Amino acid sequence: MFLPIQMKYGGEMVIDDCKCLMKILILACVLDIFGLSLIIISILKLTPITIIVSITLGGSLILIAIVLYCYVVIRELRIRKVL
Repeated sequence: MFLPIQMKYGGEMVIDDCKCLMKILILACVLDIFGLSLIIISILKLTPITIIVSITLGGSLILIAIVLYCYVVIRELRIRKVL
């Protein structure tokens, strides 16, 4: 998925380690799954408190996951000199 990228800085080759970006991407996936499962819980158990809490927490987890996805995409584009 993410391959090490070689870039030249002042004549020396630097290999960018993409393990950090992969961990961030995995974290975003896990947050998405938890957020969606919380929203599904609110559908299965229809009480006002459950709906408010699960949709609030689920929505905020999904929002954090979207921000992490955007960070990884922008970082990859900068590494590949697209941005």
